[in-house]
Amino acid sequence: MNRPAGDVLDFPEWLFIRIDGGLVPFSVTEESVFQKDTNHVVVGLDQINDQKKATALVGLTCNLAGAWSDWFEVSREETESLTGFEVLDEISGKTGKVVGFEDIPGNPLLEIEIDGKKALLPMQSEFVVSTDLRKRKLILRIPEGLLDL
Repeated sequence: MNRPAGDVLDFPEWLFIRIDGGLVPFSVTEESVFQKDTNHVVVGLDQINDQKKATALVGLTCNLAGAWSDWFEVSREETESLTGFEVLDEISGKTGKVVGFEDIPGNPLLEIEIDGKKALLPMQSEFVVSTDLRKRKLILRIPEGLLDL
C-alpha cells in the first residue's frame, strides 16, 4: 500500500465500516488521514471522539467508493446494508428510513423516505450529523424543501 502522499490527501469524505454485518457510514475528519506504514492508513472520523470508540473499530473491514477500495484489496460489497437505518431530521423532528443508496463515486447519496416522500441526500457532514451504530440510526440535517420536490 505504498502510495504517494498526494493520494492520501485526496482521501474520500466518507468511508463505511462493517459492523455486525452491516456497512455503517462515517465522515472522515478533514486533514486527518496519514499513511502509518506500507500496510496501514490512519483515518480520523468525525463521530469517533475517544480512544475507547476508536479501539472498538480497529481491525474491522473498511469499504470505500471506487478505486479507493483497491487500496485495501477488499472486495467491494453492496452498501445496501444502509437500507433500513432509521433517520431523524434534526430540523423538523420527523423520522423515516433509509430506503436505498446510490453509490456515485465522489458523491454517495442516501435515498430516504419520510412521511411517504422520497429524496436523495448527499452523504456529507453538513447533512449527516451523527450515526448511532447500535440503534442503526442516522441524525440528518435535511435542507428545507428537499422532501417537497
